[in-house]
Amino acid sequence: MKKFLFLLTIILIVIKSGNAAIIEPKIEAKELKEGEFIVIPIYLDTQFEEINAIEVYVNFSDNLVFRDYLDGKSVITHWIEKPRVVAPSAHYMASQITFSGIIAGGVSGRNLNLVELVFEAKESGIAKIEIDKNSKVLLNDGLGTKTKLIALSQSFNILYIKNLSRSELALLREKIKIKDNFPPEPFKIYLAKNKEIFNGKYYITFETKDKQSGIAYYEIIEKPINFIFLAKPDIKNLSFKKVESPYVLEDQSLRSYVVVKAVDKAGNERVEILYPQRVLVLEDFLTFVICLVILVGLMIFGIKYKNTRNNTKK
Repeated sequence: MKKFLFLLTIILIVIKSGNAAIIEPKIEAKELKEGEFIVIPIYLDTQFEEINAIEVYVNFSDNLVFRDYLDGKSVITHWIEKPRVVAPSAHYMASQITFSGIIAGGVSGRNLNLVELVFEAKESGIAKIEIDKNSKVLLNDGLGTKTKLIALSQSFNILYIKNLSRSELALLREKIKIKDNFPPEPFKIYLAKNKEIFNGKYYITFETKDKQSGIAYYEIIEKPINFIFLAKPDIKNLSFKKVESPYVLEDQSLRSYVVVKAVDKAGNERVEILYPQRVLVLEDFLTFVICLVILVGLMIFGIKYKNTRNNTKK
């Protein structure tokens, strides 16, 4: 009966609001044990509109702890801000998560996965996940028009477990682990330069997805080219550093291999390389010519010296 009334309420809200996008958390479990983890998908229903950007605020009760997020199934193609805990809004004094992103080309439909949030059940009682009304959904109309929004919530019960052993707690937490033996998807590294951005310096952008566990982080290394041997760098022997996209290149001469590594939350890796855009410049060419002249001179000198010694012996 409660489920019927809930669905009837949603239908009445939709009819009253006209074309209004719906963002809702979907929770299958109605009960959870203390210390157990739960994955809560956040879904979007565009209600026949085509949207291309979202900014979402998710309020959650204090008996939950935000642990992680999974974006392998997300329709978001470019993250503006990945899910993180922020200061709660004035009218809701519990904890709050925010995330925002762009959906290239726009999207329309129901049950569109925005992200999956991972929570740990901290204390017994009623736990609540609520989409904040300040969330925004923007139409794919070239103007960034904000559409109407229906922000829904769901709740479930956290059970008190007395004297839970470490091994039992470990088993509860083991349920959240996702088996992932596949690397992130292949991706491209884009080189760009704009006088209005980064003081006109060259920078790169990159992004990929991982359908199993999601992307954990990116790493990068710039390896100067050996203009004589032109050998591709040995990735195993490189020292990477963690970065985010966009990234300003250290080598503004563009004579380095730019190696970007995407690492998912299971530790699988995908490596892509942006090849040097400039192999030889004037300084390198002159250096090469000078070295070649010296080498040829030494060879000629060596031949003449050898012939002179042979003649002397005769």
